[in-house]
Amino acid sequence: MSDPDNNRDSESGLRKRRTVFPWLVLLSVIALLAGLFLFDDFLAETFNLDPAVKHLASFLLPMLAMVSIGLWYLLRNARSFNLKTVLALLAILLPVGFLVLLQPVFGGNANLRGFEPRFWGIDAEVVERESGEGKSLLTETEFDFPQFLGPNRNGIIGNVKLAAWKDAQPELLWPRQKVGDAWSGFAVVNGFAITQEQRGKLECVVCYEIETGNTVWTYSVERRHEDYVGFGRVGPRATPTVHQGNVYTIGATGILDCLDGENGELKWSYDIAAKCGIDHTLQTNSQGFEFTEETSSLAWGRSQSPLIVDDLVIVAGGGIAEGEEVEASETEDAGVPDRRVTSDGATLIAINKSSGEEVWRGGKRPVAYGSPIVATVAGVKQVLLVAEDHCVGHDVGTGEELWAFAWDGQSDGAANCSQVTVVDDQHLLITKGYSQGAQVLKLEREDPGAIRVIAEKRDPRVLKTKFSNPVIRDGYAYAVSDRFLECVEVMTLKKKWRRRGFESGQLLLVGDKLLVHSEDGELFLVAAVPDEYRELGSIKTVSGTCWNTLTLSKDLVLVRSEEEVACFRLPLEE
Repeated sequence: MSDPDNNRDSESGLRKRRTVFPWLVLLSVIALLAGLFLFDDFLAETFNLDPAVKHLASFLLPMLAMVSIGLWYLLRNARSFNLKTVLALLAILLPVGFLVLLQPVFGGNANLRGFEPRFWGIDAEVVERESGEGKSLLTETEFDFPQFLGPNRNGIIGNVKLAAWKDAQPELLWPRQKVGDAWSGFAVVNGFAITQEQRGKLECVVCYEIETGNTVWTYSVERRHEDYVGFGRVGPRATPTVHQGNVYTIGATGILDCLDGENGELKWSYDIAAKCGIDHTLQTNSQGFEFTEETSSLAWGRSQSPLIVDDLVIVAGGGIAEGEEVEASETEDAGVPDRRVTSDGATLIAINKSSGEEVWRGGKRPVAYGSPIVATVAGVKQVLLVAEDHCVGHDVGTGEELWAFAWDGQSDGAANCSQVTVVDDQHLLITKGYSQGAQVLKLEREDPGAIRVIAEKRDPRVLKTKFSNPVIRDGYAYAVSDRFLECVEVMTLKKKWRRRGFESGQLLLVGDKLLVHSEDGELFLVAAVPDEYRELGSIKTVSGTCWNTLTLSKDLVLVRSEEEVACFRLPLEE
């Protein structure tokens, strides 16, 4: 005969053991998140942990814990329908239903910025204020900002001296106004400010008066890019290039347009993706908008700005990758494949800037998101580009690849976004987020004209630029590195200082000061000195996510997000 007391004790012990699971899940999640947040700096410095790990964990783990505990309770009470069953169902359905109705909006480090509806609401309406007579884009001034990262395409403005914001604060020039979705920056020539925007199904190039914010002209075409996952969001991402009165733009779907700067009329187009044998898949989002995605690895859309060199417009090409990898190059790093594209593809394509006719194409490497630059290094004038998994140099006249250095990257994942930074007439700096950091390269010219690449200092813990580019002053590099503003000695890659709070922001070097715009829409003025972080002022600018590059025309700075644009007049030194 069984003992009732022993049976009750056994049942009680079994219940206790069964209730261990939910507590174990909760405590594990709490402990893991506490460790990630409390030891954030230690993990970043010691293990080079990407901040995206912490942010994604803080978003996903609580939801997974709710669903896991809900399933556990549901299985335990499968034969009965009671309060515990209802609570278990809610624990499962609430997170799932929430994510079905609302999609998360992430910042550059996978930091959660909020949620937006999936099935209702439309793109914000942009109300244009039409301008009177415009000015000529054929007229150039010494304070023009005609392309991505300024007149020299390096983020450095040398002819403006900004004053500290102690006595005089920046002045908002005109009311903040809505703009169409895009990550494009502005190009400014002679009082015109030109950018790209997505307005519903229309991809637009818009010309504003910088002094008033009024619209001078708008060029629109029915094109729309977005990625279905939603990490890259909607719209064009490249900054226009203005040259001799014409505006050159690359839309997110890979079409290069040349527009008349006077009125925005189309002069010619060149479909980069089509010329490289790349198709687009047509899809419809939850709000009914049709959009396209490239069938290449460029999942986040075309972001490379056109480069003008003499009579050429030089653009990044790309293509569909071949199935097999070719033999590794001489500078190949272990574990980095040397991928090539099929016969239609090319790393770089040069087009006649007047006619739109192709002049040459060079290289067979897939491309990433950084823009090409032109520079004379090791005595050779060349086009420099960070392709998908290599940093390369190409001959300006023929497009021939002169050298290549393996630089790991996947354009549908841990992508290369930063461009090459020229240090001096022999040295280059390449940088990247995703825990990859910085590499200093030395180029040496060899007979008969060959270029040798020497890998010098390397440090994966500094200059982790995801969407931005370093600037260099007096041998020191300043950059937004993950969520820090950072100063690093270039040739040694020794970190001098860093300051938290910028996420995936942008910066310009203006004289001896840094103009830094955080991802959250705060503009900082910081002394460009290596001894310490020295803040000279800060102001709140616009709402939204600020991945867009800054633009400065004399004392006027244009800042924008995917939602708003604003213009501030900055105090100048007398």
